[in-house]
Amino acid sequence: EKKLQDRIKELEKLLKKAEDDAREKDAKHQTDIDKLEKQMKALLKDYSDLMDVKVTLDMEIAAYRKLLQAEEVRLNLTPSPKSGRVRSALSFGEADAPSRKRQRVMEESFTTETNSHVSIEEVSIENDYVGITNMTEKDQPMKGWTIAKVSGEETLEYKFPAKAVIGPGQSLKVYSAGAGATHNPPLSLVFKKLDAWSNTVDLVIVLKNAEGEVVSTYKAKAETSTEYLEEGDQRACSLM
Repeated sequence: EKKLQDRIKELEKLLKKAEDDAREKDAKHQTDIDKLEKQMKALLKDYSDLMDVKVTLDMEIAAYRKLLQAEEVRLNLTPSPKSGRVRSALSFGEADAPSRKRQRVMEESFTTETNSHVSIEEVSIENDYVGITNMTEKDQPMKGWTIAKVSGEETLEYKFPAKAVIGPGQSLKVYSAGAGATHNPPLSLVFKKLDAWSNTVDLVIVLKNAEGEVVSTYKAKAETSTEYLEEGDQRACSLM
């Protein structure tokens, strides 16, 4: 019986030592977690500050662009081609790692060419519409005009309704059927036969006037990649 008691005491000591070791490791892990959380908050703050700067710069660029376009109209100059890149993402969780998200990223390089002051000025991947702007100083009736999506050998063409008119400096938006927008002429139209504008790798959008002449062309080529994001990353949100 004495041997049994000695064995029990020995096991109790081992148990206490194991508990102490566990508490020490837990405290260390908690310290590491606190340190990582502070680093993450600092990074998120930097990211937020950069986004604020980006928004401000985008607004300034848009303002200068309007001034430039107005000057082009005044001097009767042909607008120059525009180019750039658009980045969008779709994120989703992984079954084997709930705290981590996999994000599919699409970067779209594009060029816009125009020989008219009524032209394609915006293609929104997020809200799925094409914006057409009238930079002249008079109303532009869109009756007889068309806009078409060309993808490979497939072409889907939309003919503007008679009520569609773009006022001076105004923009008209043509939404896809999948955008969930309301058809509200003259400045908000829905292309019911089109599921989405930006759902192809190579995309061409062509705007023609009532005489059938091409007045503006948008060309884009998309490249996709995959990123892995940890839980709490602000980029882990659906953008498209």
